[in-house]
Amino acid sequence: MNNNNEMNNNNNEYDYRQYLFNDCESIEDDSDSDSDIDSIIDTEWITDIENQIINDEYQLFMKTDITHIKFEFLYLDHDKKCVERMTRMTYPLNHVNHITKNELFSVIQSHQKLDKKYYNFQSLLLYQFNFQYKDIIRDLSEYLKNTSDEIQHEKVFIEYTNLHSIDVIYFTPLISMFHDFIGFSVLLYED
Repeated sequence: MNNNNEMNNNNNEYDYRQYLFNDCESIEDDSDSDSDIDSIIDTEWITDIENQIINDEYQLFMKTDITHIKFEFLYLDHDKKCVERMTRMTYPLNHVNHITKNELFSVIQSHQKLDKKYYNFQSLLLYQFNFQYKDIIRDLSEYLKNTSDEIQHEKVFIEYTNLHSIDVIYFTPLISMFHDFIGFSVLLYED
């Protein structure tokens, strides 16, 4: 019985050792072992992971649909001179690349009461970060250089004071890494 256990242990050890080898020695030994090595070691998964990493990094620079936007609620005092509080939220869009008037109404109305106070709607500012040109790096550089220029601000911020005038606000697909910059600032003042 003891001999039988030793044989099983030796067989297990032998089975284990057959998978351990030195690449250089096994290639030099004989050509038939090459097919054995290929069947034992599967390196395709490494290539798949490397390709996935490259694709994920590449996707950051591809224009993709807007699926969510940020809301920032600024609660002003009764005189509209001081910000009392600010809250933020991320809103998943019901439809890709656009938001409807009804969605805007529901989001704003859900945030008009805070600490047992009612806040009236004053205005909605839309911040758009949009590049339409081919050379994105140059455009970003120009944008950052010219942020003090009033013409640039007019293109970046759109103010809505009457929500009834809005039917649908459309967003153009944008580079993924800039999606978080698209959003609304909602100004509410204490009643």
